[in-house]
Amino acid sequence: MGRLWNSGGQSLERTPRRFPDWAPDVYEAFTGKLLDTAHSYPCYFGTQGQQRGHNWFTVVDPRFPAEHGVPALADALKEFRERARTGPKRQSLIVFVGPPDPEARLADHQTAFWDLLRDLSAIDTSPWPPGYPTDTGDPAWQWCFAGSPWFTFMTSPGYRDRRSRDLGPCLTIVLQTRRVFEGLGGSTVAGQAAKRRIRKDLERYDALAPHPYLGDPMFSSAHKWRQYALPDDQSVGTPEKCPFVN
Repeated sequence: MGRLWNSGGQSLERTPRRFPDWAPDVYEAFTGKLLDTAHSYPCYFGTQGQQRGHNWFTVVDPRFPAEHGVPALADALKEFRERARTGPKRQSLIVFVGPPDPEARLADHQTAFWDLLRDLSAIDTSPWPPGYPTDTGDPAWQWCFAGSPWFTFMTSPGYRDRRSRDLGPCLTIVLQTRRVFEGLGGSTVAGQAAKRRIRKDLERYDALAPHPYLGDPMFSSAHKWRQYALPDDQSVGTPEKCPFVN
């Protein structure tokens, strides 16, 4: 099972690889958020993934660089990418970055998120995939790793009003390969329907409207990096510049 475990009924304590002592509680908190029947989480794909065992997990803890540092996370991403090539389309990798810090601010976690993407890219030995711009100013840019494009976003207990982006007591990062969006493009009927449903559920779940960066539900969004680390209000960057520096 390598550096990953999944939500398919196996408890974290029984996984063959050692994880930090904070990980089981964080995993339980994450599961509780997604499967809370009283306050249904607005992304039904994520909820179904947890129920069906399609969500995969790993941890980062800088106190244990050999077991849970950036190189180990890079290996976990590669392992997940191979798993996600086959089987269910809607598979996600969830990375818990700990240990939890009750004093951490949202800005701290946003910085840590972008730093982690930068650190992964710094040790990436694969070339940037053809057809994907390397210039973050290009509307088509998205973060790539191990020769593949990824969609990613961060959640944090630092969110107060954007409750859908609080999935537990530590910085939590969700990563998905391009395959997860097959059949759900912005120009497809299914894709437009999914976006409308999720936006409607976000309006119910969050204390504020969906952020402008989430785009019009009728079209595919450009500048996807804007969705990676949303603010906890409706502000937009002026001027807009991607925080990622390779």
